[in-house]
Amino acid sequence: MRTYVDLFFSSESDAALDVVSKVRELAGVDFVSGPHDLLFSWQTVDEFRTMLEKVHRALAGSGIVYRIETVLDDAGYVDPVPWPPPTRPGEPIPHPGYGRPERRRP
Repeated sequence: MRTYVDLFFSSESDAALDVVSKVRELAGVDFVSGPHDLLFSWQTVDEFRTMLEKVHRALAGSGIVYRIETVLDDAGYVDPVPWPPPTRPGEPIPHPGYGRPERRRP
């Protein structure tokens, strides 16, 4: 499994570059580009706990708040919903976000 860690800085927290160096050195996690900041992979609950404890210790006292999100290794697939849906005048608008289809006005 993979766990992503998001870091939230404030003007009162330690400098971002200092934190990055400290986390990389103490926790040994990977920094990633995109919506998350850190990434670590694990197979067992003990590995997860060990890595999370290392990240927590590395960030302790820095004034940084963090959030974790764990995902499965294999990507899930969700059928796409076409939008706008193809309809003819007068047909109901099918969309899973609507409980009851509405009639279109011609």
